[in-house]
Amino acid sequence: MNWKGHTIFGIILGLPFLSSPEQIFLLVAGALYPDLDHEVKSEIVNRGLYFAGALVLINILLYLFKTQYFDMGFFVVSAAVLILYLIPHFANHRGITHTFLSLIIVSSILGFLTYKLAIFSPIISGIIALIMVTNYKLLGKVIPICVFAWMVAYLIFSNIQSPLINISGMYYYIIPIAIGYLSHIVGDSLTPTGCNALYPIKHKFYKREAMVFIGLWFLIIFFFVARSI
Repeated sequence: MNWKGHTIFGIILGLPFLSSPEQIFLLVAGALYPDLDHEVKSEIVNRGLYFAGALVLINILLYLFKTQYFDMGFFVVSAAVLILYLIPHFANHRGITHTFLSLIIVSSILGFLTYKLAIFSPIISGIIALIMVTNYKLLGKVIPICVFAWMVAYLIFSNIQSPLINISGMYYYIIPIAIGYLSHIVGDSLTPTGCNALYPIKHKFYKREAMVFIGLWFLIIFFFVARSI
């Protein structure tokens, strides 16, 4: 799938499991992250490495020479951002970034970062997450899709009593990123090349495994709908 396919597929799979429309941006960020191991390495990943590397270096220098200005929380955040870009930097296409292992690591880190950034607003933190995984050209195409999906989601949420899943705290940010990430793995499993999602186990997911996930998706939705009736 290309970026547009992953964006739309991620929104379709993730929409029923959102707690609010604002999570659309996080969902799409998760859906787009795995392809940072593609040709965008020379642009998005390198940009992120320079930025995060500079932050880590500044923290180290502060610790060595200006201890009173050193902040452990800021250092942890800087190191977390660096890890987000080191993973795709050393990955081959459809390698480690297209695995459940990476899904857990990236969703946790990016979810934590957006949770901290949500002091401004959930939408702003979601847009920042999108900026982190796209170039400016792609961002200009992705944002309109997200805004349209946000409007659709807003209409849906305004006409229901409560969402199927109501999550809060840090999980409010981690879960949609993880769902978007999972949609990318499932989407690529539908292609002839498949996806080695169980790394380090050498077993590729193809259309059969993807259809099992889609079937489970329908069953989970049915379960939550039946429970809410």
